[in-house]
Order: sequence, then C-alpha cells, then structure tokens
Amino acid sequence: MKKLLLVVLIFLCGTALFAQQNTKRIFLSPKSNITTAQVAEGFSKYCPNVVLTQNDTKADYILEAAETVSADEGTTYRHWHFTLMNKDGDVLMTTHPELHLGKKFKHHFEAVCKFVNK
Repeated sequence: MKKLLLVVLIFLCGTALFAQQNTKRIFLSPKSNITTAQVAEGFSKYCPNVVLTQNDTKADYILEAAETVSADEGTTYRHWHFTLMNKDGDVLMTTHPELHLGKKFKHHFEAVCKFVNK
C-alpha cells in the first residue's frame, strides 16, 4: 500500500512539473482594449497552459487584443483581432477580425494557442 501511494505521489509531482515547464506566459499589451479578465477567461477555456502575466519581463509573448464595434441597421457587432508578438515587438501572427455567432471569439484563442504550443 505504501509503494502504491509513493508511485501515485511521484506521478502527481511529475505531472505538475511537466505542466509548469509547458506553461506559456503572455503579457497583454497596453494598446489592448479587451479586458485582462476576458482574455484570461478565453485562455483558461481553450488553452489552459497559457497564462497572462502583468510582469512583461517574465512573458514569453506579448498579445495585443483589440475589439472594434460596428453598427448596421441598428445592430452593433463586436469584432476581435489578436496580434501576437515576441518580446522584441516583432509580429509573429495575427487573427482576422471576424464575428462568430454562438462561439464567442473562440478561433482567436485557438489560433494563439496553436502557435505558442508548436
């Protein structure tokens, strides 16, 4: 019984260590107009190994998350656009400002997750 407990404990510690090594840190650019809470919620849902940090020196990437609002015939539409950069400010990838009904901006998070985890 003690050996089984020891094996389970080692497995859990190894899993936690692997998860820490795989964590990607993203700093939200001051130019962003989407809240930290909204962006953090999206990453936790679609890419749990990505975390937002307020410490730009610890960040692996910088993300500019922009929202534009347009109106047509009395209806307003919100469009998101993500730009992922390295720490030097070089653009690595962008997402297109598209409206997704029912799947609130899911593809923006999935695209960033796919890029940082390759």
